[in-house]
Amino acid sequence: MDLNERAERAVRITYIGVVVNVVLLSLKFTAGILGNSQAMIADAVHTLSDFATDIAVLIGIRYSRKPRDEDHAYGHGKYETIAAAVVGMVLLLVGLKIGLDAIHTIFDAVRGEPVPKPAQIAFWAAIVSIVSKEILYRKTAVVGRAIENDSVIANAWHHRSDALSSVGTALGIGLATFLGAQWTIMDPIAAIVVSFLLLKVALDIVKDQIGGLTEKSLSADVHGEIEAMARSFPDISYPHNLRTRTVGKTVVVDLHVRVNPEMRVADAHAVVSELEAKLRERFGDDTIANVHIEPLKS
Repeated sequence: MDLNERAERAVRITYIGVVVNVVLLSLKFTAGILGNSQAMIADAVHTLSDFATDIAVLIGIRYSRKPRDEDHAYGHGKYETIAAAVVGMVLLLVGLKIGLDAIHTIFDAVRGEPVPKPAQIAFWAAIVSIVSKEILYRKTAVVGRAIENDSVIANAWHHRSDALSSVGTALGIGLATFLGAQWTIMDPIAAIVVSFLLLKVALDIVKDQIGGLTEKSLSADVHGEIEAMARSFPDISYPHNLRTRTVGKTVVVDLHVRVNPEMRVADAHAVVSELEAKLRERFGDDTIANVHIEPLKS
């Protein structure tokens, strides 16, 4: 799958997310206001953050799909990494906000402040959100994994975070609406549980993207695989000075190898070109492989 096809699939699923989020945003704000539900209004704000991250992903995709040029010799894949990091940071902030608001509500209830009883419209709006955002999460995650796009995968988790947030909202609103005001405290308790789930997902996303932005190397196992690949060529020996990194999904490999000093330059070049082709076969056609030749020391 080439870069353009990956980008087109990513844009398509993200635009679907934009449409769903706009519809849910309108529904939740309306239900929150008419249903006298602070939890639903907070849930609407969460959906608004989903919409914002959809836009961030679209911007990242637009720039990451650009071909290599004089200013970006290694391509524009970092924009994809930046977009995923932005999604992770937004998700982290949303998780913190949900948790802190829930804790604040619990302290207010302990001091004797009543928690308003919401109307049923807010409960049914939360149910619609759970179903639609879980479906959107599954479809977005499938596409993200298929095209190996971290920003799309991160955005899928943001969709699920909205679904999880709506689960807490539906639970609290449902108990308060159908069982009485004494159950309204369950809303902030459920929200705290949801916030911990969001924070875990957000921290994992941010951690992965920081690795890409700070030129983190591929794993030791992959390094061993690359060196073994080089040693599989009879005319190549002593692979060393191996350095790897990623630019978006493009793998960059820098490697030094030694060959017989009596070997013709054209023959040595042919062997190294074959090794570079094998690396591209392993890591993708966009792989940037730079193999430096040194004379074998006697």
